[in-house]
This record gives sequence, C-alpha cells and structure tokens, in this order.
Amino acid sequence: MSSEKTDMNSPERAVKIKLDELPLQCVWTRHPTNDHRCGARVPVRRVASAWRHELELGGARGDFFNFDWRGERWLAYGLPDGEVRGVYCPMHRAEREQRLGYDPELVLTAAGHAS
Repeated sequence: MSSEKTDMNSPERAVKIKLDELPLQCVWTRHPTNDHRCGARVPVRRVASAWRHELELGGARGDFFNFDWRGERWLAYGLPDGEVRGVYCPMHRAEREQRLGYDPELVLTAAGHAS
C-alpha cells in the first residue's frame, strides 16, 4: 500500500460525511515542511454523491476516485462505509498523477479491455 493510501487511512485524517458540514479542502501541502495548504474547496454534497455513485457501481473497497465539479476533474479517497478521507483539487490531482507517472489514457484503455 502506498504511503499516500496509508495517510488517507489514518484516523486523524477521517472526515465523516455530513451534508451540513463545510466544504472539503484540498489535502495538498508543501511536503515535507507542510507550511502551505491549498485553499481549493469542494462541497461535501458533491463528493458524497460521487462516492455513493462509485459504491453503487461496485466499488466495495476504499480507494481513490475521480469526480467532476464545475467542469474540472477532482480526486478523492473514499471508504466502503461512505466516508471520504480527503480531496485533491484539479491542479494538485494533475501534479500527483504526473509525479506518480499516471496516464489516464492507459487506464481507460485497460478498463475497456477488461469488460
């Protein structure tokens, strides 16, 4: 398991989804100093709706998932019980994917061949 997933599973990171909570803030920080946080936010309702949809499609385990909000692609980490542990804004999602060598076209191609 990646250290990022381990961090997302940390109880200190837990964000219980309640529809009346404040928006979720992007979890990006300037690591390792953590002296700067991203100010981007997304409504909890949007993230909760996207995660419920993923779970209905058969995502029965905790994992990262993408969702769209205001025409941009966000990344979040959800758990099987409906909790969401954090979100990445579009800019930091793209930086993370570049850092990890993620190629969305390869993932889409692989998913198409699996069905």
